Amino acid sequence: MAEAWRRVRRVVEDSDVVVEVLDARDPAATRNSDVEKLARSLGKRLMAAINKADLVPLEIGLKWKRWLESQGVPSVFLSARERLGTRKLVAYIKRLAPSIPVKVAVVGYPNVGKSTIINYLKGRHVASTSPKPGWTRGEQLVRAKSWLLVVDTPGVLAAEGAEDPALAVIRGAVDPGRVDDAVPYAVALIERVIKLNPKALEAYGLASAPSAEEALELIGRRYGRLMKGGRVNVDEAARRVLRDWIVGKLTYWYEPDRPQAPP
Repeated sequence: MAEAWRRVRRVVEDSDVVVEVLDARDPAATRNSDVEKLARSLGKRLMAAINKADLVPLEIGLKWKRWLESQGVPSVFLSARERLGTRKLVAYIKRLAPSIPVKVAVVGYPNVGKSTIINYLKGRHVASTSPKPGWTRGEQLVRAKSWLLVVDTPGVLAAEGAEDPALAVIRGAVDPGRVDDAVPYAVALIERVIKLNPKALEAYGLASAPSAEEALELIGRRYGRLMKGGRVNVDEAARRVLRDWIVGKLTYWYEPDRPQAPP
């Protein structure tokens, strides 16, 4: 964790503009106050890229954009994968640039879309993209345009919320294929969904669920994750839920003024 932060600090120090990439499904949980404080303390220009706009309603994303800007963070609502709002990102970077050429650090938790944004800026694949947490490896500096240099932070911003299983999932710290026990993470994530936007469970054909544990059972039964005797394989059901979050099949949203777990 300390080494990861040293790498993040190094690329922020070497940049002029810091783009913090957030997941539009849960921008509050994917913000990193330490990186924002670091950027400001070093006199860097800071902006937010609220990514995965294709997964939430437009009005929700725009409310988050306005909320962040009310806190002094210029923001763009975009989907790097679907190429929605990406030109605005470039325009914001150029507007914030203290000089030309400008060096940009793209920071964020795993699976928020850092590498996809870099690929767009560059115009071709330069940093490998994968839905597997922590995929990006090594420090890279790429010339995106004649006036723009982009630094990709390697891997992860450390998941400070690891003591909260839901935040660990949202921040990309949990690999469904490698975690020993997926159930506590899936249950915690479903609990957060039920708290913030229970309609999101309609993706699994669930109109409602009294508890996260029951929801997981119903999901497992719906998708045939069964063992001998017809019992639900809750571990397999849990891993499906975690994978669905990573690839964007499980999507929820809430407004900035909704009570939620502290990021």
